[in-house]
Amino acid sequence: MQATMKLGQTAPHGSRRKAFRLARARRTARRNARGVSPIIATILLVAITVVLAAVLYVLVSGLTKTGVSTPYELGMGETSATGSGTNYTIVVSMSPTTGLTTSLFGLKIVTVGGTTMTVGTVPSGCHPDTTLVAAQAACTGVASGYFVLLLNPSGFLAGTFGKNATTGNVQWNYASGTTTLALNGGFTFWVLSQSSLTGAGNVMTAYGTGTSSVSGTVSL
Repeated sequence: MQATMKLGQTAPHGSRRKAFRLARARRTARRNARGVSPIIATILLVAITVVLAAVLYVLVSGLTKTGVSTPYELGMGETSATGSGTNYTIVVSMSPTTGLTTSLFGLKIVTVGGTTMTVGTVPSGCHPDTTLVAAQAACTGVASGYFVLLLNPSGFLAGTFGKNATTGNVQWNYASGTTTLALNGGFTFWVLSQSSLTGAGNVMTAYGTGTSSVSGTVSL
């Protein structure tokens, strides 16, 4: 016959131990069921998203690099503007980053309305040599558009930018046998045009055209 406990009689030691284990198991189950709070869960999700986005950005940046170096700065500034009739000249000073060469950039002039001006043809008699540019009458006339002379610190013509008289390509032209020209402080641009380019919101910009990049703007 099964034994029964009388009122006031204590449970056997083994039964108390079993009840304690069951109670502890229930408490543990309740804690595990609660998990993390909604606020902490949201913070974790945001943190994981930010980390993944950063990793993706680094990977994509590495895949899309084109070898372009740190941009060169020209430090351009207008120093004078003269002219009358159909012959105007704007002189632009430069303080370029050391190491820039003229084969690495082109020029453009954009109007206040966003239109890019036509580049004119450099006269065939206007070419870089050891003669002072002021003595080269052939460099002062522009049939249409504009072109640019590059003078070294001594005032000698170092290059011309405009349409090539033979090929019609817009390019830098140098003395025979020269393909690049290192720039440093003291070089100036002479912007030649048939009509005045100043006071109308026109902006001249230098832009990278090679494996190195260059930036520089000046309001004319």
